[in-house]
Amino acid sequence: MLHRVTSIAVWLFATLFAVYELFISNGFYGVSLQLQKHDLNLSVNAIGSLAAISSLVYAFCQIPAGILVGKFSIRIILTLSTILVSIGMLIYSHANGVEQLLLARVIIAIGSAFAFVSIAVLIGRWLDRDKFSLFFGLTQCLGNLSVVSANMFLPQIISLLHGWKHTSLILALVGFILAIAIALIVKSSPAGKSDSIKPAASSISLLELFRQLAANKQFWLVTAYAGLLLGTLFNFGANWLIGFQGNYDSNSLAHSALVNSVMFLGVAVGNPVIGALSLKLQTRRKILIIGALSSLLLLSILILGPTFNRSIALILYFLFGFSCSSAILAYSVIMEILPTPLQGIGVGVCNTVVYLSGALLSTAIASIIRGEGASLHNVLTVDKIAFSLFCVAVAISFALSSIIKESFHK
Repeated sequence: MLHRVTSIAVWLFATLFAVYELFISNGFYGVSLQLQKHDLNLSVNAIGSLAAISSLVYAFCQIPAGILVGKFSIRIILTLSTILVSIGMLIYSHANGVEQLLLARVIIAIGSAFAFVSIAVLIGRWLDRDKFSLFFGLTQCLGNLSVVSANMFLPQIISLLHGWKHTSLILALVGFILAIAIALIVKSSPAGKSDSIKPAASSISLLELFRQLAANKQFWLVTAYAGLLLGTLFNFGANWLIGFQGNYDSNSLAHSALVNSVMFLGVAVGNPVIGALSLKLQTRRKILIIGALSSLLLLSILILGPTFNRSIALILYFLFGFSCSSAILAYSVIMEILPTPLQGIGVGVCNTVVYLSGALLSTAIASIIRGEGASLHNVLTVDKIAFSLFCVAVAISFALSSIIKESFHK
């Protein structure tokens, strides 16, 4: 009984870090960027750079994060990561130009990079293997609920706190408090397991670990699937959806943020539901296929389709988020097809691909908007042309899903 309580406490407080960093990177970024665009007179190039830098730094930190999590204390790593994010928010609160915003985002991205790798490994160490999809889904659910909360309430909170700078300062203080809680409660592994985990990871050289990973074709297929689908979802929601929705129906920032929050609410609901459904049906592959196909159809309708009334648009965005949550099973597949020494690095590589694809998509979309904007005067048409690239990415993920093999151990 004590072990079960400790397991849940470790998982919960590690998850709170993910909730905190997602509140910032996929919630606060999207809302504050619209205000910074006015306050700091940000150009399209600056917005594209801010969007890309976060994804690029996060992506390139994932593999080192996977290596460090496998070799050192996760408790110390998560504590230092939370402090880094808090320092980034302090810099954010004093930013007066693009340079300071870029620096803040780089520091926040470095700290955030350790969140999901650490949580995945902790779940693997503290909980039964067959419960991974459920608890990792719950982590994603809580994280996306934080994004929903950010999009729904941040416009009002920022107004109440007299601007995004003061809000950034409050978020920094919350982070420092969370770092103390993580240091006191999170443990790297159960008693008796720590001695058996470290030798398994350290007895194999890094070169050999990467060689084994490179030889696993199924790992790369499912990683590419997750990269394209989740890269589209997170990048669209964090950097482009609010502005697109504003051009689409000329509504207020609060309404556009509501649309964004509904999409992430779909993800939040879908993550544990998809995890439990996969466990019930004893399949990963079929749900991956259905999720990618439905995501492609819904995104194509939302971006390229006609104007919908608000209620229908909200339903479609919720369903799109729900269908994208099928990508949570990519991490279950990774944990099932890789041996224990490779799991941390595997999750790190997968996250690298997710955010690297998001950064590349963001850079390409900014270039298209800049190029097409010179010849087309209709802003909405320019957006639709640029965002069709998201549809292409999801279409490729659907094609990949058809050749991913079933990994569920019946």
